[in-house]
Amino acid sequence: MESKNYKIVKSFISKDERKKILDWIESTHQSGGATNIHLSRLADSLKGRALMFNQSKTELTNYITKFQTISDVSTDEVPEFILDIQKRIADYFNFPLDNIFFQAVDMPKGGSIGVHYDASLTGYINYKCNLSVLSEDYKFYVDKDVLEISESDLYGFEASLYKHWTDEFSSRRVLLSFGFVLPYDALGRKSDDPRVRLSQRIERYFQKI
Repeated sequence: MESKNYKIVKSFISKDERKKILDWIESTHQSGGATNIHLSRLADSLKGRALMFNQSKTELTNYITKFQTISDVSTDEVPEFILDIQKRIADYFNFPLDNIFFQAVDMPKGGSIGVHYDASLTGYINYKCNLSVLSEDYKFYVDKDVLEISESDLYGFEASLYKHWTDEFSSRRVLLSFGFVLPYDALGRKSDDPRVRLSQRIERYFQKI
């Protein structure tokens, strides 16, 4: 079920929580669009929308969300039940709540998540915890690993260190993607780790202000 590259928690949320999330997402709106050509390609393959919420509003999350979002960062208020789920995730992984952000993603049949690395920041790892809210069973690829995901599952991985993607969706898919900006040593990484050095090169060449 788990490797160094990822963790899966089956049935992390209840049916009632899934309904609350869906109702909330359907009440939200998106503005703006991706200006970075790499993000534009990802947005095109999604064929849907991804709303970014910068929870911590720290220097780190302000930087990361700038290169992570395909729309303007939302200023909408986040419901308390979303914050409760976010804290539950942090408690499960034993992650601090210092530098966090999340995206609410709603994709129709025919969309997909293209092959990509998430935005990175020297000294830190962008760790993603994705929560499947509405979907058929599907495969999620993290480098050479294939994750078997079902509705209500939570799966976490080092998104700035490993490329990841999906196949084309055969039905509507909704997920929440929680990002934790963590120092290398929090995940047992060092600055000379080959994957860390790769993430630093990605930052240098593709994340230019």
